[in-house]
Amino acid sequence: MEEQTPKKFHFTKQMKIALAVVLVVCIGCGLVYLDTAYGSGKIRSLFVKSSVTQNTGSPKAGILAEIPLDAGSSPSFAVNHQAFLLCTKDGAKYYNSVGDQKWNDTFTMTTPTVIQEGKFMAVGDLGGKNVRVYDESGLLYHVQLEGSLSQFALNENGYLSLLEKKDSGYEVKIYNAKGTLLKGRVEETPGIYPISTDVSDDNKSFAVSYVDTTDVYPIGRVLFFYVNPEDSENYTDSLYASAADKADEIIGNISYRSNGVLAAVSDKGVYGFRDSEEVWNYHLTNVVNYISFQQKDRIVLTLGDALPGEEGKEEGTVCWLSANGAEEASYVSGKDVTYLSAWKDGIVLGTDHTYTGIRHTGREAWVYQATQDVTDVIPMESFSRVLVVGQDMARILDMDKYKGEAIDVPEDLVETTPEVQTDEALPTEGETGSDGAKEQEAGADTQQAEGENTDASGADASGSEKSETEKNDTEKTETNQPAADTESGDVPAES
Repeated sequence: MEEQTPKKFHFTKQMKIALAVVLVVCIGCGLVYLDTAYGSGKIRSLFVKSSVTQNTGSPKAGILAEIPLDAGSSPSFAVNHQAFLLCTKDGAKYYNSVGDQKWNDTFTMTTPTVIQEGKFMAVGDLGGKNVRVYDESGLLYHVQLEGSLSQFALNENGYLSLLEKKDSGYEVKIYNAKGTLLKGRVEETPGIYPISTDVSDDNKSFAVSYVDTTDVYPIGRVLFFYVNPEDSENYTDSLYASAADKADEIIGNISYRSNGVLAAVSDKGVYGFRDSEEVWNYHLTNVVNYISFQQKDRIVLTLGDALPGEEGKEEGTVCWLSANGAEEASYVSGKDVTYLSAWKDGIVLGTDHTYTGIRHTGREAWVYQATQDVTDVIPMESFSRVLVVGQDMARILDMDKYKGEAIDVPEDLVETTPEVQTDEALPTEGETGSDGAKEQEAGADTQQAEGENTDASGADASGSEKSETEKNDTEKTETNQPAADTESGDVPAES
């Protein structure tokens, strides 16, 4: 008996294709795992980019677009009409609009912080060593520090000012829009510390606020320096002006305004300086919880508890100061303020999970009730079109149409109104009941009485009492109606 030769196994075309697909999937999963566990997550970012371009939202519900975010990546945004910069620990991406990525810049930062001035944006690693400055075309310049970044600011022409902390002290540095270092000022005087700096929009000068701790009480001080050597020939160390010292005050933040005045805020007041002259001041009667210099024509601050010995405003009050330091509007939220940002057409005020868009006149424009933690709420090309940034998702919402997130309810749980059972025969088409003639005669009176409230005893506006059957039917109907929609918290009242 002949020994049978085993048949050779032949791969069909379909089997080869299936094996190739499995092999590609396995390799891809392995790369993503290695990149996530041991790399910088660049491969995974490709998948995130793809999902950004595919989620378009639901315009009818007011959700215009959804942008998935990588949890733990510290996402932050800068917005210019429809365009926006998305910054994470791994880099920055610029979009002309959702799904239309223009450029991508890869870096690694521990605490990336985004600031914006006009068409320019800067990303700085606070406590780190890097600052990167962009416009809509991409990276303009990159600053690498020897020490650590303490504070930084931009002017409307792309000039950068920063404070660098070193072992020997602090250094103030000024860069132009090409990344050229124009000025470096070393601060090594013991007991005197720079806190904040900014460059004027005419590119000619910069200011630095200091706290002097060499005396019994701290002293707040602001100094003015020239940027360019040709302007500072007759001045020692480029210092050309010093604002009046503020005894027992700490000037925390400074910012040049659109009219060229430098605004400075301390724990006791807000001041306006034009070089060495104090041109206006606003006395504080409350603790300032938040202050925003984002809108260059005004200053917005929110107030907390009254200061000792002062008759303060109500806690949770928002105040608008004009470029001349006058209070031009106010708004009483009635709650603890947890978020503030100021923009061209208004501010966004956060109280716990409720965010309110308020015009610069103090009038409410919209209210958004968040269902998860929110890190930023940024108006885009109009004040009602808003980018809401969460931990793992950012959404572009049309606040004129958005009514909250719809909840999917299974059909078997949807309540239906039961039919009303009656023993009376229904009239056939064209016929009326026994009282039909009376009802027709009283039609005009009935129409006039429609919508009027009944009194507590159940009598209507004409004084006739309801029958027991009508009362019972009314009670049953009211029991079956859903409760009116309510917000989880009171809407802040207008002042």
